Amino acid sequence: METSIGKSIHKYFLANHPFFKTSIDDQLKWIPFGMVFFLDLLGIQARSAWKKQVLILGAAEAIKYLVSDSLKKLTHEHRPAPYEMSRHSFPSGHSCTSFSGAEFLHTEFKSSLPVLSCAGYVAAATVGVIRVVKNRHWVRDVIAGAVIGVIATKLAYALVDRGSKSKPVKMYDGNREERTQTSN
Repeated sequence: METSIGKSIHKYFLANHPFFKTSIDDQLKWIPFGMVFFLDLLGIQARSAWKKQVLILGAAEAIKYLVSDSLKKLTHEHRPAPYEMSRHSFPSGHSCTSFSGAEFLHTEFKSSLPVLSCAGYVAAATVGVIRVVKNRHWVRDVIAGAVIGVIATKLAYALVDRGSKSKPVKMYDGNREERTQTSN
C-alpha cells in the first residue's frame, strides 16, 4: 500500500503531466556501466582489472535480478494509474539497475576520479525521477530499487574479492616426488 506522500506525488504528476513520455530512462540506466569500461579504455586507473570488473558486474546483476524479480513476484504491487493492471511495481527494476551501475562506477573510480565517480548517482537519481514522473512507479518502489542495487553491487564486490583472495588449492603432481630430508 502506497503512502499518502507517494499518492500525492502521483496525483500531481498525473494531473499536471498526464502525457509525459520518454524512453531516455531505458538507456540512461546503463550509462554508469558503460562509463566504467570507457574509462578503462582511456587507461584511467580503476580499482579492478577489466576481467574482474566483468565478473563483478555479472555477480551484481545476478544478485540484483534475483532479489528484485523475486520481490516483484512475491508482492504483486500495482503500478500507479493508468498502469494499474500491471502487478510488478515493487521494486523498480530500472532503479535497481541504475543504482547498481552508479555504485559500480563509484567503487571503481573513487580514488582516481572522485567527482566523476559520483556522476553515476546523478544518472541513477534521474532514472528514478523519470520513473515516478512517467507514473510507472511509486516513490517507495524507486527507493527500494536504489537500496537493492547498491547492496547487490557491494555484495558482489565482497564475494568476488573474497574469492580472489583465497589461496589456490595445491594439487598432487604424480610426476614429482616429494622428498623429505632426514638427518643421520
